Amino acid sequence: MLSFKVHQFLLKGRHYILLPKLTHGQLQLLASRLAKDGYSVQLSKSLSARSTRRTIHVDPSGLCWSMLDCSDEVLPAIPEILSAPKETGPLATLESMYFKIVRSGRRAAVRLTTRLESSTSWDVLRASGDCALTPDEHAIATFLMRKARGTCSLLTDFLGDGSVPRVCGRRRYFESTLGLSEAGSTLRSVGERAPRNSYLPRDGTLRLSGSLAFSRDEVEGLYAGLGEWCYFAPG
Repeated sequence: MLSFKVHQFLLKGRHYILLPKLTHGQLQLLASRLAKDGYSVQLSKSLSARSTRRTIHVDPSGLCWSMLDCSDEVLPAIPEILSAPKETGPLATLESMYFKIVRSGRRAAVRLTTRLESSTSWDVLRASGDCALTPDEHAIATFLMRKARGTCSLLTDFLGDGSVPRVCGRRRYFESTLGLSEAGSTLRSVGERAPRNSYLPRDGTLRLSGSLAFSRDEVEGLYAGLGEWCYFAPG
């Protein structure tokens, strides 16, 4: 079971806090706390809280951001959020929160949905040497790697056969094709760094050279192990 730990980032002048995947009930808990602190709160699918000092945004995917540091407002709500009950839903809905599989013949590509590890945030994180892949996202990605065959393309901070150099900021990386065992064992997650690290591609897509297959029981067991990083469960 994965335990939640606070991770914060400052990227291009915007402050981010990584949160669990939140139910509507958890968003309501946070909205109530911010309202008591004097914020004007709007809550629909996501949360927006405004004051004369700052605006705080919280997305249920598990991401909070503001142009100013909002940790004093948000972090005190974490214990109450973590004590909330989980919400059950169809397995397909839960899968869509994290990934989508596209098959082409014997090959498969997996588009992973991440909080910060993609797009322009990916560029800034690589340039700074940081990583924001959360433990639940890491668990999903490495599970899919274990259930696939062949190789996949990742960004690495180590040189492999056929690797192509790539510079992000002042840091040198390599576009590398790795066996799936090596890919899973080197994939970096937030708060960790090993002697050899790999990262998801910028678009978050695992391009596999072979097939991908897993059972419903296996993926249900995977979601059961996401612990405090995901408040949704198959049901």
